Amino acid sequence: MRFVEAIHKILQQAPTVIGFVGAGNIFQSLAPPTTAFPFIVVGAQSDEAVSPTLTSKDTLRRASVVVDCVGTSLVDAARIADNVRYDLDKSKGNITLVTNATMVIQSVIITNDSMTFDLGSDGGENAGVFVCSVNIKIYYIAYTPVPVTLTTAL
Repeated sequence: MRFVEAIHKILQQAPTVIGFVGAGNIFQSLAPPTTAFPFIVVGAQSDEAVSPTLTSKDTLRRASVVVDCVGTSLVDAARIADNVRYDLDKSKGNITLVTNATMVIQSVIITNDSMTFDLGSDGGENAGVFVCSVNIKIYYIAYTPVPVTLTTAL
């Protein structure tokens, strides 16, 4: 999903976030099991047209994205989440993706955040990690859709 890639790329360019986790510790959808702490995972939750039309020519979209900031202490995870909020809130502009396509971001809005403690696979506190999740809405311009004409086969 291009909007996840866009947020991922924005975070890789955010100096305060990179200062805490490094550009190589920001992932899309999931992190490898051997990843060193702390790290960030950017994931998609939903993507929808802002004002759907019957002609399918609308291009303004709203996506929900969660940015999980993972650390071995609550202080680390919360500090990373604070920097993610600071660097992402009210972001807008054009960003070139890996595919060399340019994405137009109208606005990034922080909606809420939450904190959890993941016990890990063994259920022991020593193996657990803290996760501070930053939930955002991203408004972006999608490519003009080209609907497929449906026909009835005989």
